[in-house]
Amino acid sequence: MRRSRPKFTRARSWVILISLLVLALGLGNLGRAGVALRYDAHLPDLPMMVSLEYLAAMGAFWGVMLTACAAGLMRFCPWGRWFTLTAVSLYQAHVWINHLLFDASDHARQTRPWDALVTMLVLALIWGSLSLRSVRKTFERE
Repeated sequence: MRRSRPKFTRARSWVILISLLVLALGLGNLGRAGVALRYDAHLPDLPMMVSLEYLAAMGAFWGVMLTACAAGLMRFCPWGRWFTLTAVSLYQAHVWINHLLFDASDHARQTRPWDALVTMLVLALIWGSLSLRSVRKTFERE
């Protein structure tokens, strides 16, 4: 007997949209890791506040984590929702720790209000969408 596919509802479409956003964050971080490794190979003596190895490792770590979150969301796995909420929140906290510790230029400091707005919008979108009752029900196992 074939299992019937669940109906494609508005809640499921929200989950797909959020998973695409999380996937974009993950792929962006994987790209950042690749660029850091390339710079490290071609510009080994480049003076920086943090090492390029650190940037590559953090890009790879968050890239893998956020891509796994997106996969869990797209497959409507029960762990996908909580894993995504936790990972995106920790990712944003890590971004701000890096801003506060390692921003060296005046321009970086001047863009902090914009960065804060983007952070709040991302967190509000992720938490708001994944906390809707209809969205939470899509992750329940029957």
